[in-house]
Amino acid sequence: MATIGWIYFSKNDRDRIGSVLDQLRPEGTIDELGMGTIRDALSNQMFPGISTIQTRAKYFFIIPYLLHDYQNDKQLQKKYKDPAKYLERREYEIMWDLGDYYRALSSDTDTRESYGVIGITKIRREKDFIVRRPSAIYWNGLYTYQFINTQGLATDSFLRQVTNPSLESLLSNVKRGDDTFGDDLDVEHENLFRLKVTPNLNWKEGLTLDLDQKEAEFFQDRIISIAKHKLIAELLQNEALWAIAIVSDNFMDFAKTALYTDSLSLPDSLRAMLVLAHDFSMLMYGAHLAYNCQLQHKLNNDCFDVEFQEWTEQIGELMLDYDHFNPQFLFSYATTTRSNTAQFVQDWWQQTQLGFPDHQKRDALIEQQEARVKGAKARLRWNKLDLVKEKKWQGLKFFEYRFSQARTIVKDIKIGLNQ
Repeated sequence: MATIGWIYFSKNDRDRIGSVLDQLRPEGTIDELGMGTIRDALSNQMFPGISTIQTRAKYFFIIPYLLHDYQNDKQLQKKYKDPAKYLERREYEIMWDLGDYYRALSSDTDTRESYGVIGITKIRREKDFIVRRPSAIYWNGLYTYQFINTQGLATDSFLRQVTNPSLESLLSNVKRGDDTFGDDLDVEHENLFRLKVTPNLNWKEGLTLDLDQKEAEFFQDRIISIAKHKLIAELLQNEALWAIAIVSDNFMDFAKTALYTDSLSLPDSLRAMLVLAHDFSMLMYGAHLAYNCQLQHKLNNDCFDVEFQEWTEQIGELMLDYDHFNPQFLFSYATTTRSNTAQFVQDWWQQTQLGFPDHQKRDALIEQQEARVKGAKARLRWNKLDLVKEKKWQGLKFFEYRFSQARTIVKDIKIGLNQ
């Protein structure tokens, strides 16, 4: 197993490296054929505001709580004139505190990881950095569910703008009737960071990653009102669907079981989305299977050939609605899909329907698509086989669409509600 070391870089350097390392996360093997844009668009439709590197629902509250402390404490504002510096410092202190607490609960590494503490392996010392702080990991979700009205700005830009507002932005807020600045346009306004959630007075005392009932109710209300008819909201409201989700090993099993359960009532739009996501994943599994066939052929091995042939023969049954699958439905959600990638999906679907009568054409499609996505790093075109092992799969298999992360968030909410 390869390991990654760390030396001191600037914050910008760490953020750039972090964006690369995010690709190695669970959803998360390298995307050799460029399907990530479509997969992520479908993920956003089912689980808006959720990402593959979110761990627990509590972080949705910790970040606005920290900002609330800052805007209500003049001493903190004097000590940390830059709220971004304050937020960074306090996030590390929270990380160390939570790490100490949860490490004490178990000496087993796997159990510690299951607690979901971001940075649980870090010790309490300066410059023991993590690649992504919670504020970066959860920022989009905080905006999506309106824990903070960031107006879509990135963390640093938002903090800089609200603490040093331009005359133009102040006048704009007055014109809109934005309650962020209230009636007074000086720095004494109450809700500097446009927070929609406030903490209990002693929220830091005995802090854990469990939601209290008030937090769980707030988050449930946000999801149901903002993500109405999305899968994440349905999981909160439909106990029969939740019972299927909690025992499913992966998204594909979940979708198939949910759609084959006659007694389960689902909105038509959600049912259609589950079918589309499942069938796109199954279709692209064949493409990644063919990719691995070609890699193994370069090692004089045919270990995946039989599996591909079986997939070709059974695809009509493996997909939930083979007869009505239409790639154009995918692109209506994934509007930023590159034209070459869209063409590849359509060509792959066409060849799938024909049963792949010409394997040379199949191989050419795969090789060309990998070359478009990976450029000089394309394994097939440039014979870059250093990391390719006999009978070992490379790249993606089935898409998870952030299912496990969303399930954890919903589980945290449900546990909090039942306190």
